[in-house]
Order: sequence, then C-alpha cells, then structure tokens
Amino acid sequence: MSAVVFFNNRARATVHVFDMEMEVYPDSEVYLMEQASPLYPFLKARFPRLVGSEHLGDQVPLGSLNSCGFRNEDATHLSFKTESLDAVVSLDVFEHVPDFLNAFQECARVLRRGGRMLWSVPFINGGASNLIRARFVSGRIEHIEPPEYHADPMSPEGVLCYQHFGWEMLEQIRSAGFRDAYAVCYFSREFGYLGGEQFLFVASK
Repeated sequence: MSAVVFFNNRARATVHVFDMEMEVYPDSEVYLMEQASPLYPFLKARFPRLVGSEHLGDQVPLGSLNSCGFRNEDATHLSFKTESLDAVVSLDVFEHVPDFLNAFQECARVLRRGGRMLWSVPFINGGASNLIRARFVSGRIEHIEPPEYHADPMSPEGVLCYQHFGWEMLEQIRSAGFRDAYAVCYFSREFGYLGGEQFLFVASK
C-alpha cells in the first residue's frame, strides 16, 4: 500500500497550476528549489530527471550532496549549466534572498529558450512596490522593519524574510531575462483553495 501524502494549500495549488501552465513532459529537466518536503518525492516520481535542493551554506560545495543526500544550491549562484533546464519551481524562497534580482537572473540563465518558472512569494496584492524588510550591507544585516522569520525544514531557528513583493516584481522578472510573466490568482471551494486571494506566478523565457 502506498503512503498517503498530505499537501498544504500552496503545494496542492502548485501541482494544479504546474500541470496547467508549465508545458513539461515526463522526460523534462526540472529544478525544484526544495528537497526536504513532501512535494519533492511527489514530483520526482512524475519527472525522473527532476533535481531538488536546499541551501546548505558552506557545508558542502554548490551542486554537491551532504551526508543526508540533500543537494546544496544558492539561488544567486546556481551550479547548473546555462540553458540546461526546462522548468524551475521556487516556492517561498526569493523572499529569503537579499539579492533577489540576481536570483531572478540566475533562473533565467539556466532555463532553455521557452522554459518556464513557477514561483510563490509573500505578495502585497494592493501594492505596486516591493516592501524591503531587511538588507545585507557591508557584511551585516540591516533591519528596516521588525524581523520576520519563516519556518525552515533545515533550521529550527527559521530563516529571515528580507522582502515582501508587490507588482513591480513582474517587471523585475522580465528585466532579468524572461519574455513574459503573469500572476495566477486562485480560490476554489471545490479544490479546497480557501483563505482569500492567493497567488502563484509564472514566467516564460
């Protein structure tokens, strides 16, 4: 008997939107910016060439595995070759990257022409601009807003949130090397997508 996998609202919606919007096939090369989550083995079973990762800092070199089998990647310095991937999926990662513009550029770099990225971030639907909560300056963290930490499967202390994103994010994604970017707003009682307006984002290279 196979194990039952329980997904949270965001993960279930990600699978749904992934199937509708990403235009991938079983042999596609997909990068998921998480590995210590139920979503990773679920997608790995459907896409055998999928690669997942966690941010492990200096524990092991980028692109290498630690003793637990987790691959180390840095969103601003991805170890993948240029134009080597068909799809990138990033769920609640970019808000933890101070240099998120560089991370956007890296995602565009590693995608093949026509490749797509699906991502989620804390989003300010009524705001045009990003809200910068903290920044990394001269080797130290400067807090602009009260510190906000999110749960992290790799750290019991959690991980600092540097920014929430507004609509300017879509133009920043386009400037990073994507030809198109759009928001998918989802709500459904039938599928259990409850809790008001929720967003996922898709960009095409």
